[in-house]
Amino acid sequence: MEKKTDEYYIREILKGDSGSFSPLVEKYSHLAFSLSMKILNQREDAEEAAQDAFIKAYNSLSSFQNSSAFKTWFFRIVYNTSISRLRTRKNIEVKIDDVKISDAEIQATESAIGQLNINERQKYLQIGLDRLEPDERALLKMYYYDDFSMDEVSVITGLTVSNVKVKIHRSRKKLLQELRYVLKDEIISIL
Repeated sequence: MEKKTDEYYIREILKGDSGSFSPLVEKYSHLAFSLSMKILNQREDAEEAAQDAFIKAYNSLSSFQNSSAFKTWFFRIVYNTSISRLRTRKNIEVKIDDVKISDAEIQATESAIGQLNINERQKYLQIGLDRLEPDERALLKMYYYDDFSMDEVSVITGLTVSNVKVKIHRSRKKLLQELRYVLKDEIISIL
């Protein structure tokens, strides 16, 4: 069976074939859930946000323009839907704080991390990520885990590329600060 492009399915949907949306749902459902989960950290909320995003995408498909890939456009909907659900759930304003951390502290933290085995590194990294704000965690995971480019993260989040760079930089610093706290015994033994 010949594999069709996203653009093919979009054209078919816009012609009235609603069944052509099903292959897009199959293709992107895991990734949509994954992104929602990175932001919401609760399975049921992430599932509902992903479903809501698919409904919003289907209803807004006529406004999709090929200036970006469907995947990028859709993931912006998933991101915004998840952030909205998070704000509603916690009734908080999502923000990133300025973090002050010295070069010596960065080196000590990196040295401590470097002395851990791969399983310990992954364990502590996940603990550090879990301590971040949901939007900070989502930005870092989109960029470092999902390999989205800065431009793609920009489109998904609705932020400018320079703002994405600043927020990722600050989020990395905050992650280092959290890792310093989590790894304080290992760092003290190095110093």
